[in-house]
Amino acid sequence: MRHGRILFREVGASDHLLARIRGSLGHIDPRTDWPRGFVRFGVAVYLAVVAALGLVYFAKAVDRLGGEASRNAAANYDDREFGGGNALVDKEALNEARGRIPEHAAYRLLVGQDAADLANYVRYFLMPRRPDPDASWVLCYDCGRAGPGNGIHVVWANHAGITIGRLSR
Repeated sequence: MRHGRILFREVGASDHLLARIRGSLGHIDPRTDWPRGFVRFGVAVYLAVVAALGLVYFAKAVDRLGGEASRNAAANYDDREFGGGNALVDKEALNEARGRIPEHAAYRLLVGQDAADLANYVRYFLMPRRPDPDASWVLCYDCGRAGPGNGIHVVWANHAGITIGRLSR
């Protein structure tokens, strides 16, 4: 009451929410109901701590993703194209194989015994071309100076002993 008048304040939705929260917090006060009130209070504190930690780690994860995106954006074409295969393959040879072997064709991959990783990488890099032991196209890794063998017309070779050729049938 002010100067004989009654002032009314409008009650909004946020006031109802605050009243509801205050009422809920009154239920977890450990002093009101000793055994259950203490447990409720502990659960509320635990959930508050978990929510705070979750927000902190979420912010860190988003920050880390920004750094990861920056590193990916700075990658050049070869890094994007070859990814983890940079250490396995000769990039020039695989680009040549991709350019010379038609997409619908099959190829043979000749590699040493301990080159399973290389064989798998080449298989997926050259898709939709498919490996086939009877194919006419040949991709030979570490063929040396002797070449991949007789009957193969070499269409590309480099100094590292990698040869791309085609069987003459």
